[in-house]
Amino acid sequence: MSKSLKTPIHKMIADIFRTLAFTYRQVFIFEVLYKTLTLFIFIPAISFIFHRLLRLGGFAGATNYELLHFVVSRYGFLCMLILIPVASMLIFLEFSVLVFIAYYGQNKQRIGIIPAFLQAISYLPSLFKYGFLGWALYLLLFLPLLGLGPGSSLLPSLQIPNFISGELFKTGGGTLLFAGVIAIMAYFNIRWTFLLHMILIEGTTSFRKAAKKSAALLKKSYIRMFVVMLCVFLLFMIVVVLMMALILGAVALVYLALPQQTGFAEVVRSVVSKSAVLSLYLATLFVTPLYITTLTRIYAAKADPGHVVLQMPEWRASENRSSQSQGLLHKHKRKLIALGLITVFATALVLVPAIGDVNLGDKKATIIAHRGYTSKGPENTLEAIQGAIEAHADFAEIDILETKDGELAVIHDTNLKRLTGRNAEVYDLTMDELRTLEVKQGNFTGRISSLAEVMNATRGKIKLNIEVKTHGKERDLVNTFIRTIRENDFQTDCIVQSLDYEIVQKIKAAEPELQIGYIIFAGVPDLQRIRADFVVMEEYMVNESVVASAKQQDKPLYVWTVNSTDSMQRFFSMDVDGIITDYPEDAISIAEELRSGFLVSLIQWLNNLRI
Repeated sequence: MSKSLKTPIHKMIADIFRTLAFTYRQVFIFEVLYKTLTLFIFIPAISFIFHRLLRLGGFAGATNYELLHFVVSRYGFLCMLILIPVASMLIFLEFSVLVFIAYYGQNKQRIGIIPAFLQAISYLPSLFKYGFLGWALYLLLFLPLLGLGPGSSLLPSLQIPNFISGELFKTGGGTLLFAGVIAIMAYFNIRWTFLLHMILIEGTTSFRKAAKKSAALLKKSYIRMFVVMLCVFLLFMIVVVLMMALILGAVALVYLALPQQTGFAEVVRSVVSKSAVLSLYLATLFVTPLYITTLTRIYAAKADPGHVVLQMPEWRASENRSSQSQGLLHKHKRKLIALGLITVFATALVLVPAIGDVNLGDKKATIIAHRGYTSKGPENTLEAIQGAIEAHADFAEIDILETKDGELAVIHDTNLKRLTGRNAEVYDLTMDELRTLEVKQGNFTGRISSLAEVMNATRGKIKLNIEVKTHGKERDLVNTFIRTIRENDFQTDCIVQSLDYEIVQKIKAAEPELQIGYIIFAGVPDLQRIRADFVVMEEYMVNESVVASAKQQDKPLYVWTVNSTDSMQRFFSMDVDGIITDYPEDAISIAEELRSGFLVSLIQWLNNLRI
């Protein structure tokens, strides 16, 4: 093999797809089995250990600040001591098996799943040496957080929560800090592209040495490698799109061929959506193997053959055993294929509880304008709230903090410097002093108002979602809030939410008529144990199973802060009860498009063809 990427790009791409075609059976069976084991054994086992240690530590739940307290406790330390190595090992084993299959496959050699798995296990001692911390960071943080590498079954992706990145982006220094952290992580993630190949194929046992060898192998080849990977995945996406188009076309032909029946359009809609989602799920089974096959082909083009120590396991090379295995597989081929398809479909049903059941009914998701509509005025000001009214949002979300004189000011930050330029704390100023400050955000200016003033300005125009915030120096926050609500007769014109679970309970006890929710920004929520009328969750925490759990508990679920159009579409399709967004007009438009979107249009178009 050459030490440089001299192979033409088109030939290398063809080699990658040939290798994947040669190994697709092993890849498919392994991914199905491993994802199934992850879903039904690994994740439940990890969850059991986590919750068991949580309860042994005396913690009732694991959300928000309680999670932080658990992490720094001795039981939290024990939990990390157990789960971090276990999770690292499970991810390492999955990637290792795929590397072995790809490496042998490009040489037209087939290795069985069991031999590959046993060979991967033999490398575990190298994982748990002095470089384990580096491996743990790479497998559990760098790869899933940046999305620049393969997604494991156990931890496919991570996101930096919007409540962190969104706040950082509001200042120049915060934006630079965020960009710097991401750039550093991306830099190391790219340099460590061939870490697995160095330990598995070249037998490098030290994480530090493997990292140096990976970086050296990548030298002066970044652009070429990027072009190869981009072309491979573009071709893969084209194949997936064509596959889905064929499925939709087939369903359309069936619809036209059969006579109209009562409820038939609904059946077709369900078949179309389920087929599309299942097709996408099947395609995802090959995303990680394709990525690893691509990297393995690039590695093979650059690596020195003299450094390769990997050899086919001896017992796999036995002709008798190989022929017996092939005979057994051939004899039971149909049964194995049927079993594989059943397993895939069952796994898909669990992974996507609402598989394809896109919300196309008459139910309208609630649109909540985050801190008002900040494209029309500074956050939490009357101008921003008026913008939310004109955008026809269902609610304007506002934040309140207690002032020095015990009033409730509508403002988010405890420190006033970001919005007013004055380095002062809300609790050090009276409400009258706060009113004198000019709030600036972008090209907009405004003033700080009291909660009562905002209530008077919005009554009959828009409902409020009031977040009760704390700064640690409150005197009588809950009673003041309840008194303000009652004096303004605002119980049915607002909902209330807070990050502080104790405040949620106190407000609900004092004013049962109020609808009050618990905001969750971190942790593993048990919705059955949360005593609140609704929950508000950061978008990185919300998936189909969480939505299904909320519906099972009859607890409305709102997602915050949803700003990208793709995320809006995804959460509306999940049938969440509402979203909190900085762009209410976009959210309203997308919600309306989905309610009269592609699947409904397809049915209507087919009906027109019948006529």
